[in-house]
Amino acid sequence: MNISGKQVLITGGARRIGAAIARKLAACGCRIALHCHKSVAEAEILLASLPGDGHTLHVADLMSVDATATLCATVGKCELLVNNAALFYRPGSAEDLNSAAAYERVNFRAPEQILQWFSGQNLSCGAAVNITDCSALSPGSGAYYESKAALTALTTALAVPWAEKNLRLNAIAPGAVLPPAWAPESAMTKILAATPLHRATTPEEIAELTAFMLQCDSMTGAIVPLDGGLHLS
Repeated sequence: MNISGKQVLITGGARRIGAAIARKLAACGCRIALHCHKSVAEAEILLASLPGDGHTLHVADLMSVDATATLCATVGKCELLVNNAALFYRPGSAEDLNSAAAYERVNFRAPEQILQWFSGQNLSCGAAVNITDCSALSPGSGAYYESKAALTALTTALAVPWAEKNLRLNAIAPGAVLPPAWAPESAMTKILAATPLHRATTPEEIAELTAFMLQCDSMTGAIVPLDGGLHLS
């Protein structure tokens, strides 16, 4: 698929991985429909820096079913979609232990709702990418894991019925990328030591793979770990 001129909705696109994806896809000629929740100032700065025109900002709390529905309704026709928004708290923290419902909603149900809207647009062709987590590729436990495992499973479950509509759906499963928001000074020493390549994935690498997945007409139902081999250890 030639993605130049196509509109792409990127959830959680104001910062970090989402911002890298927005920059890459704008450079490919896409019109960016950038979603954010609280990072409005950062989103506005990012949008102003992107090449091309027709980029738009959409503010919505994905915890809300109604707000998510409004987001989909106001974006307009999108041939491309990147489900990137996610919650991740410090493992074992009070926020982590008390956020099962939030993890399920933001990391799984909201993407599921957006995917349902996307596939119902009556597009002649389209493509979407879910950003999951390499932890979901191995047995695990906990509410965060369960939300990402559900999104991973949904990707493969939808691929065949979507193909009948000439729609493609793939997922990227990153490992260590950037220090989490709750530990901005972390060197990620422990997780990188357990990573066979002993290096973090860059946001730009995830953005490059996202662009490839959106463009590659023969690729669907793929879950690609981009984690330095962490899922193997």
